[in-house]
Amino acid sequence: MIYGSIAAVGWGLSAVAATHAARRAGTYAAVFGGQGLGVVVLLLLTAVLRPSFAALDGRAAAGLAGAGLLGLAGYLTFYRALEYGGAVGLVSAISATYGGVTTVLAVLLLGEHLGGYGAAGVALAVAGTAAALARPPGAAQAAPVAVGEPIVGVAPAPSRFRGLSRAGIPLALASALTYGGSGFLLGDYSGRAGWLTSALVAHGTSVAVLLAALPFLGRRQQSRLPASGIAWAAAAGLTDVVGLLAFSRGGAAGQVAVTAAVSSVYPAIPLVAGLAMFGERLSRRQLAGVGLIVAGLALIGLR
Repeated sequence: MIYGSIAAVGWGLSAVAATHAARRAGTYAAVFGGQGLGVVVLLLLTAVLRPSFAALDGRAAAGLAGAGLLGLAGYLTFYRALEYGGAVGLVSAISATYGGVTTVLAVLLLGEHLGGYGAAGVALAVAGTAAALARPPGAAQAAPVAVGEPIVGVAPAPSRFRGLSRAGIPLALASALTYGGSGFLLGDYSGRAGWLTSALVAHGTSVAVLLAALPFLGRRQQSRLPASGIAWAAAAGLTDVVGLLAFSRGGAAGQVAVTAAVSSVYPAIPLVAGLAMFGERLSRRQLAGVGLIVAGLALIGLR
C-alpha cells in the first residue's frame, strides 16, 4: 500500500511537471532532460547497490534495448500530446492504459492467466477510453483553442488549454501502446537480469538514441530552451524515477498486485492539476471516462 501510494504520487506529479516542460522547452528537450536525469539516478544506485550483470546475456540485452526504444516512443508521444494542447488529465489517463496493453500481451505471448478481475479491468479501461475520447454534442461547432504553430522540438508559449486537442488523441493512444510494449519486455526480462540492471539498460538505450539524434535537430531548436522548461523536465524525470523505484520495491516485497492497484490511481493527480492549474474544462462524459479508466487499471492490478 505504501509503495503503491508513493508510485502514484511520483507518476502523477511527473505528468504535471511533464506538461510544463513540454509546453516550455518542447518535446525533445523535455524528454531528454527527464530521461537523462533518470539514468544518472540509476547509475548512482548501481554504484551503491552493485547489482550483478551476470544474467545479462545478448538476448536479454536486445530485449531490454527494445524496451528502451518502445519506452522512448511512449515518452515522445506522451509529451507531444501535452505540447499540442492535450488536457493533462485525459492524456495521462489514456496513456495509463498501457497497463492493460501489457496485461494482454502477457496473456497472449506468455500464457499468463488474466482472471475475472483482469478481464473486467481491461473492459472498463477500454470503455473509459472510448468515453473520454468521444466528442460531446456540439463539439464540432465549438471554437478551437488557439495555439502557436508547433515547431518540431520547440513548444509554443504556455497557454490555458481546455481540452484534448484532436492532434493529441492519436498521440495519447500511441503512448499507451508503446508504453505497454515496453512494460511487457521490461517485465519479462527484468525477472532474469534483475530490476535495476534492466532499468539501467532500457533507460540507457533511450538516452543513447536521444544523444544520437541531437546533431539532426538544428541550431534553432537547440537555442530556444528556457531555464524553466529544463527545470520542469528535471522535475518530471526525478518524480518518474521515484515512482519507478517505489513500484519496483513493492514488487520485490511480494506485493505486486496491491502496489499495481494502488499506483494505478495516479491519473487523478494530473486530472485535478489540469482543472486547477491549466484551466481545463472536461465534459461529464470525459470525467466518467477517466473514472472508468482508473477503476479498470485498479482491477487489472488485482488480477
